[in-house]
Amino acid sequence: MRCDGHRPHYTGVSAYDPIARLYDPWSSSVIEDISFYVEEALTAGGGPVVELGVGTGRIAIPTAMAGVHLIGVDSSPGMLVVCEERAREAGVADRLDLRLGDLRSPPVDERVGLVTCPFRAYLHLANDDERLEALGAARALLRAGGRLVFDVFAPSPEDVEETHARWIEREPGIEERADWDLEAQTLTLSVRGPAGASTMVLAWLEPARWYALLAEAGFEVTACYGWFDRRPYAGGEDSVWIAHVRK
Repeated sequence: MRCDGHRPHYTGVSAYDPIARLYDPWSSSVIEDISFYVEEALTAGGGPVVELGVGTGRIAIPTAMAGVHLIGVDSSPGMLVVCEERAREAGVADRLDLRLGDLRSPPVDERVGLVTCPFRAYLHLANDDERLEALGAARALLRAGGRLVFDVFAPSPEDVEETHARWIEREPGIEERADWDLEAQTLTLSVRGPAGASTMVLAWLEPARWYALLAEAGFEVTACYGWFDRRPYAGGEDSVWIAHVRK
């Protein structure tokens, strides 16, 4: 595992460190996006792909098991330790190059055909300046014709009403709480369980704003899906984006 925490903006502090051992059981029911990202990686052509926010390898390890070499970047040392352990157990450690770093300045000098940022990781960016910095950093990693693939969400009124300021058992013995600020468009998400507890703030945007930011960062949106089955986006909470480097 290579560590490049000296890069600009990277603090070496992550809200995920206290829950590195809790993360896999907490997210165990989230499987709908895995095949989508594996398929995208398999069509990327030669060379490695880059996954930003690799975490414990929930998507990276199945991708490596499919034969793809992957550079995984995450800001949590604890999550990368778990990912490395899981990769060794799966027999794919030689296909994963794990690096400690920030979404806005990933420690990657290689140029690749695909950069992914799964599981809403761009929601950790607090404002448009940070979003543009991260999108620009992803673009800088891509070869001509390369693409960025990511997913995000904006909550529905029903979701806010059902979950606001309540502790809800997400998985057996693991609870999470969502505190929504509709004016600021932020979610303060807390999780607690036998292996740790943490709180983090996520910030969401409407899809129209993501379109504008991608264009400003030098991308052309070639697909916006409403789910990982590639249905066209027609409103709703989730959006899945494929954007190519603009010629």
